[in-house]
Amino acid sequence: MKGQGTVAFLALDVMKELVTSHTQSVFLKPGEVVVTRTPLLVSTVLGSCVTVTMYSPLHGIGAICHAMLPRCGDRDNDLRYVDTALLHIYRKLAELGAGKELEVKLFGGAQLLEAAKGASAKHTVGAQNVARAKAVLASLGLSIVASDTGGFRGRKLFFCTRSGDVYVRRMHHRKSPGSEELTS
Repeated sequence: MKGQGTVAFLALDVMKELVTSHTQSVFLKPGEVVVTRTPLLVSTVLGSCVTVTMYSPLHGIGAICHAMLPRCGDRDNDLRYVDTALLHIYRKLAELGAGKELEVKLFGGAQLLEAAKGASAKHTVGAQNVARAKAVLASLGLSIVASDTGGFRGRKLFFCTRSGDVYVRRMHHRKSPGSEELTS
């Protein structure tokens, strides 16, 4: 995904070129966040988890989180949860001077398990993560300018903190050896 709302899905050769064009890169694991002014290429892999990126073009600050579950309950500092992670990166950006000019993008929330594919879409962990992210962002007065959520395939995501650009590569998912590829 590049710019405000345009989706760029990467071919393997383009993905390799993107990675080699950056001098510093970081792999983001579930429950981790990055908030930085330093130009980085942050990558992560998503299934039912969600990633939210925030970028301040005014201040040149980028932030990203990788959250696994929708609500933290009483675990205030646990960044594995959508609500806690989003509030954390928003506060950090505000401390660095960013405000409502943030470009916000949302990704992930796939239904990867066979049992989830037969379940009601709103009850899967992925769908709950996406819904919670949207609710928290709305409560902060932030609009999502681009997203790629749901479906039945995971995603490999690259976030360029120097520009706010996000690139997505959909993962191939097979039910079993020799079966047909699932598409979304």
